[in-house]
Amino acid sequence: MITMTGMETMIPSGGWFSTRFRVRFAETDAAGIVHNSVYLVWFEEGRSELSRQLGMPYSALEEAGVELLLTRSEVRYLKAVRYDEEVEIRTRAAVLKSRAMTFEYQAVRVADGVLAATGTTEHLAVSKINGRPVRIPEPFFSSWKRAADAAAR
Repeated sequence: MITMTGMETMIPSGGWFSTRFRVRFAETDAAGIVHNSVYLVWFEEGRSELSRQLGMPYSALEEAGVELLLTRSEVRYLKAVRYDEEVEIRTRAAVLKSRAMTFEYQAVRVADGVLAATGTTEHLAVSKINGRPVRIPEPFFSSWKRAADAAAR
């Protein structure tokens, strides 16, 4: 049985949850600029943090026998981010269906507030046992629905 620990969690304005970190050297190319592939890793951390802040960590979803498979991703690169700069990844649940969901992202350079990249990912809930689509289990669905509803306002 899954228990919801974040039932009273306040949803931030616009539904955006955030996490911050510094760019590691290994995330950059020879010019010291963040490699394009790293943004999807950052977006994954954003999704994980959103779920943790809602009191529903991804690990509990996996313990319930459900995985969220990535079915589509898109990144729009706007400005460079460099080694050792602090980055804020903003994430929100944008669309929620019974078996699928979409997240939206913003990567912001903290020092100057510049929007460096935007993106979306789409996911399908599947059984860890047989890989077939399944409904997103409660209380994840309710928790993410609150976040998606806040984003829609």
